[in-house]
Order: sequence, then C-alpha cells, then structure tokens
Amino acid sequence: MDRVVFAAMAGAAISLTAIPSVSFAETSQSESITQESQVTAVDAPYTIKMGADMWWGSTKVDNTRRGWVDIPSIYIAYQPTRSALPDMSYRYTAVDGGDFVAFDKHDLSFYYNVVSHKLMTFDVGLTATQYTGSHYRTINSSTQYDFNDLTVNLYSYAEIKIPETEWHIIGQFEVGNMNGIKSTDFMAGIRYQIPFDSMTVSLRGGYRVIDLEFSDLAPASADLSESLVFVDGYFFGTEIRF
Repeated sequence: MDRVVFAAMAGAAISLTAIPSVSFAETSQSESITQESQVTAVDAPYTIKMGADMWWGSTKVDNTRRGWVDIPSIYIAYQPTRSALPDMSYRYTAVDGGDFVAFDKHDLSFYYNVVSHKLMTFDVGLTATQYTGSHYRTINSSTQYDFNDLTVNLYSYAEIKIPETEWHIIGQFEVGNMNGIKSTDFMAGIRYQIPFDSMTVSLRGGYRVIDLEFSDLAPASADLSESLVFVDGYFFGTEIRF
C-alpha cells in the first residue's frame, strides 16, 4: 500500500498497476515459502538433537578442593512430533578426579514439552541416572567406596530466544533424593545457532554444577555427617539438530 501511495504522489500512472502487482506476487511467494516451511516442520515425524561438550570442572570432596579435571560429555535426544510418547534423551558424563573421586554418569530422560513458543520452550519430566565406575575416599582414609547406584530425578529444560538474533539462553536442571544420594545437576548458558537447509548447527557454552551428598556412603569424614562430592566449572561445545 505504501508503494501505491508513493507511485501516486510521484505521478507515475503505470506504477499504480505494476508495483502493486509485483508487491502482491512477492508477498504471495513469501507466504507460500513460509507455509511450505511450516508444513515441512509440522510434517516432520521427529527431531534429533546431538552434541558434545568439554567441561573444565573443579572437584571438591568433603569441602576440600582437589583440583581441575577435563570432563567430556555427550548427549543425544529424540523428539517425536506425531506421537503421544514422551521425548527422550541420553547424556553421558565422565568425571575423573583422581584418587578421591571418580564416576561415570548416565542420564536417561523422558519428558514432555509443556511450553512451545517462537521465543521460549520448556520441558519437564523424569531422569533415570546410573552411576558406574565410581570411587570415593575420605580425607582420613585410603579405603575406597563406590556408589554405582540408580536414582530417579526430576528433570527440566528451558530455552529463551533473544528476539531478532540467533542467540538463546539455555538451562537444564535435575534434582533427586534416592538410594542415599541427594543429587543436583545444573547447567546454564547460551547457544548460538547457525541454520542450514536441513539442519541447525550450534555453538554453546556456560556453567555446570554436579552436587552429590551421600548419607551412608562412608563413615563421617572431617567432622562431616555426610560424604560430599562437588564439581563445578565452565563448558563449551557444539550441537546439531535435524
């Protein structure tokens, strides 16, 4: 409409017919492409997300810092769009803090998307966590204990898109209390996505914390009534969605 008014003011009579026609054609083509993209997105039977992070974590055992470790973490998620079944994801994290603590953490999550908006998404569900290859020892003893246990935790994940950019604020939170383990696994950061025709590649980074409290893992150490394992630090990684 602005083009028509401008043409009329300019006195170019031909523009009164040509420009609106072109505008209408461009608009129709744009709407057609948008509708095709929406149909393609809706018709896609599933979405797959996979990625890998390197986490530079500082370990603390029974409130005593034990140094920095390089911690690899990988994950994959399957999200069906035509099924009442929940979305699911698997994440593996390997922590090797030397003589005082080490463990492999396997997280299998089942969740539903409860908020879906162009600027925000929010998922809630449950995570089954299996610890393997674990050992822990107190500051006053060379005896090693293991905690190769299974726990079930509450799960949540959220993304907030910064308008008119490819930046997203991300966060994931898992918390539980089972088999003598109070556990918290928290991640917060940012994600920058690079869209392609058939996939999206993202770079992401942030801060992650694993906090474990054991009520009956070992006798009290260093005047503590519980055995404590804490890992925190920054991470950086890449992700692919298709």
